[in-house]
Amino acid sequence: MNATDDWMPHPRFDGVRMKTLITREMNPGMTLHRILLAPGGVIPAHTHEASTETFYVLRGRGACRIGAEEFALEPGSSNYAPPRIVHSVCNTGDQELEVLAIFNPPL
Repeated sequence: MNATDDWMPHPRFDGVRMKTLITREMNPGMTLHRILLAPGGVIPAHTHEASTETFYVLRGRGACRIGAEEFALEPGSSNYAPPRIVHSVCNTGDQELEVLAIFNPPL
């Protein structure tokens, strides 16, 4: 497997760490990442031109805005942002927010 072994800084968002679990070379239909967001941290509003982002919360608590709707994030919850829909995430808890993020097609 060619997945990343270590946590790395997110290439676009300061204060966010990520670990790639499945690369586009491993699966040309999707990529899979673990994302860590510190307490009080924010992934600001952004879009993905062609990819749907599906996420599943492993631990921590937060809030996610997808378009005009806001959703609570807690362990076991999931949601998705379709292509070109503005979305953001904030960690509202007192521990890291850990999320699996799936992008298809891959970024």
